[in-house]
Amino acid sequence: MLTDASLITLGVVNFDPSSVVDVGGLDTGSQSSLQRRRELKTYSLPWNGDWTQAFPHWHTSTYFKLSYIGSNQTVDFSQPLIDIDELSEKSYLFQAEQRWQYALTDHWKTQIGIGAQAIWYENQFQYRSELKELESLFDNGLLNTSYGALVIDPSIEFRYDNLFFGHRWQFISRYRFAIGRTVLTDTAPQEVFSKVGRFSNTFMFHYDLPLLADNDNELRLMFQRIDLSGDAVQPLGTDHFYKVGAGWVIDTPWLLSWIDNVGLGVTVNIGSVLSGGSILLLFNEDI
Repeated sequence: MLTDASLITLGVVNFDPSSVVDVGGLDTGSQSSLQRRRELKTYSLPWNGDWTQAFPHWHTSTYFKLSYIGSNQTVDFSQPLIDIDELSEKSYLFQAEQRWQYALTDHWKTQIGIGAQAIWYENQFQYRSELKELESLFDNGLLNTSYGALVIDPSIEFRYDNLFFGHRWQFISRYRFAIGRTVLTDTAPQEVFSKVGRFSNTFMFHYDLPLLADNDNELRLMFQRIDLSGDAVQPLGTDHFYKVGAGWVIDTPWLLSWIDNVGLGVTVNIGSVLSGGSILLLFNEDI
């Protein structure tokens, strides 16, 4: 389930937070987790439609996201380590979701989403060691193969918004449950059914900055806990982990109509096999 770009946050630069500040005994990254982060590349471009009234007291909006996740790894089986095999993996994801929001009070809102994802996965393996002798066994099944997956992804969310010394802060509690199965497979073992539960609780603080060239911009701080169930637990090596982050976001009316804002951020993953820090490029954030 590392093909699910909504579960992981990687960036253009990965680093060990303990090399910058003293984090005590927190699991903010090891050599192995940082190596995994360097091997993975992920890019996401989200788009949010405007909220429009659907029913009395209900508003609706459409959400799309395009994502790419890629990795390159070496497999060392030769002795001495001269002929090293190489594995590259690519995943492409398209997500669409219709959301309905209802204001419970002046500060509390609830949101229901019905979404779907289409994922295409492919890998390429270059044989350079004695594994070449097993090429006929592995190819078009485990290696040098491709297949897709279709996923239904409903969600429910509760959100609290208020002001703290004149600046907005939020608490967002969201549960998503994805179920799906593979399609267009090469072999029978690739035909699998998958389910993933994700329960996240997020605190977000938005600090408004002075207008920059007449454009709104803000500094934001984030703390999040994500609890996992189902098929996401094993690849991430835990049933829960934490993310903390900070970022700067600016409205961009001079850019393309489907890019509302851009920004820079830093996030730290704590307590999973992908623990570590990343510098992020941000697009279409909730500002």
